[in-house]
Amino acid sequence: MQKPEKFVCAGCTLLCDDIEIDPRAANWSPKNTCALGSQYFAQPLSSTQTHFVDGETATLEQAVQSASQLLRESKSPLICGLDQLSTEAQQASWKIADISRATIDTTFTNRGRSSIFSLQKTGKVTATLGEIKSRSDLVIFWFCDPEVTHPRLLERINPQNTNRSQRILVVGDQETATTKIADRFIQVSAENAFELLVNVRSQLASLSKTPTSLPAKDCLSDIEITANELVKELVGAKYGSILYQQVTENSQFDPTSDSISELIRSLNDITRFIGLKLRTDDNAQSAENVLAWSSGFPFAVNHNLGHPRQHGLEFSAESMLQTKQCDAILFASRLSTSELVKRLSGAARTHFQAIPKIAFSTHTIPANVQFQMGIHGINEAGERCRLDNLSLPLKKVEPNEWVPPEAILEKIRQNLLAHL
Repeated sequence: MQKPEKFVCAGCTLLCDDIEIDPRAANWSPKNTCALGSQYFAQPLSSTQTHFVDGETATLEQAVQSASQLLRESKSPLICGLDQLSTEAQQASWKIADISRATIDTTFTNRGRSSIFSLQKTGKVTATLGEIKSRSDLVIFWFCDPEVTHPRLLERINPQNTNRSQRILVVGDQETATTKIADRFIQVSAENAFELLVNVRSQLASLSKTPTSLPAKDCLSDIEITANELVKELVGAKYGSILYQQVTENSQFDPTSDSISELIRSLNDITRFIGLKLRTDDNAQSAENVLAWSSGFPFAVNHNLGHPRQHGLEFSAESMLQTKQCDAILFASRLSTSELVKRLSGAARTHFQAIPKIAFSTHTIPANVQFQMGIHGINEAGERCRLDNLSLPLKKVEPNEWVPPEAILEKIRQNLLAHL
């Protein structure tokens, strides 16, 4: 009897690579999945790949011709939704942007961009999940609930079959599924999170000058007492890991992310600490990497002048739609039209609905040209980026003759080159 094959689950950005499936079975079912993984592999699959031009069924060649013509006729095309594509398809998208002098962005909205600005300002000290598992004796979850967003994370970083213990500490504004299994829960409101970090950094600075003295509790405020307790946990670790999510949705400035980065840098003067953001934005991290490798900028890159340039959020997808600076859009989405437009502001939504659209989608949506995508890791293969920035290849569970997005995008690129 042959053993089940191992596959990668794309149910979240943890990308667990130990999922056992026997694809030869009539009704295969995955093993070792969490609730998110089970939902992911239970998605309904289409038996055939269908493409559309102006709402009518079309061959792949007809759809490619129509998409290429729309891009050629456009004076300022926009390419976005790269977070829904494989790394290979993201690379092909950038090549198209370069040829068609388009603006290219990783996602549709500006939410969550502040973490990129924070990285550019302060840098980061980070590690892989394997290093956290092998070395970390203190893991702090800062305003996040991995038991819900990344259900197998604690299992993946827990040092099993070793004599080394790992202490779990949660900092947040309310009890969660993760706090119930943590060794300690420090409660602080989201409004006071930044103040807490400032106090922790201040006490660490004082501690480095006079290592034996921390302020007495009777002369401290509540937030300073909480900071005092947190400092004791931090300096007592030999190798600590701070795993966090963004507290604010501000698109350009997140003081918490900035302070966590600064805190980790300060802690490395005393002990060893790393930080890791628990991303929930599909394959956006890979898209940022691809754009950075290709153009020098991780998002919102404009090629209108014949070379890549960026100016903050000026060339982001949401800004381009709001200001009506694009006259056609090529995008990828695994959401329905209603779910997609809800993420856009009113002005951006209006312009998005008014301009010609080339869509790569798993749903049937109104677009001038639509290419049907499969489900990544089930009937579509390709690389994705894990939350610790490690790329993993996903293979198909069910073999099929579907043409993947990267191959379609390459056909569009070739068509554009032929008409230069």
